[in-house]
Amino acid sequence: MNAYTSHKQFSRLLYTSALNVDQSGERPEQTARRIAKSSAAHNRLSELTGSLLFVDGQFIQILEGPPEQVEETFEKICCDFRHVDVRLIDLVNVSERLFEDWDMACLCEDEETSLALRDGLQEIRFLVGINASQATLQMRSLLDSQSDSSEAGNLAS
Repeated sequence: MNAYTSHKQFSRLLYTSALNVDQSGERPEQTARRIAKSSAAHNRLSELTGSLLFVDGQFIQILEGPPEQVEETFEKICCDFRHVDVRLIDLVNVSERLFEDWDMACLCEDEETSLALRDGLQEIRFLVGINASQATLQMRSLLDSQSDSSEAGNLAS
């Protein structure tokens, strides 16, 4: 049991959005990594965990934690001008976290991304539209495989 397992009931939220390229003067994957880093700091204070994937200009994010904190954070994301076309895909109550080891893991597709990671990100992007539960499990699996691989430098927590 760690600091993130003190609650008996959690919410898990999955959403997608597109990066508003007009709001950033940097490369898209740099913006995504910066968002993940600041999210991790916020999440530690809010007892949230999760994962942020960035592929083809699209964010795919999971937030887990106390229901009030998840809802409040999602509301802030919806009002953040860096995100456009925000779509709530799934919001479920769960008894345990899948991403408890990550304040905010981040996997971004860029010019140095391996073929295996690129394929994994594309698969999750496809799954989000047809099976949110399977997409969530694939995100966890991809994070686990990246934690064990040489591309762990692409994985932030």
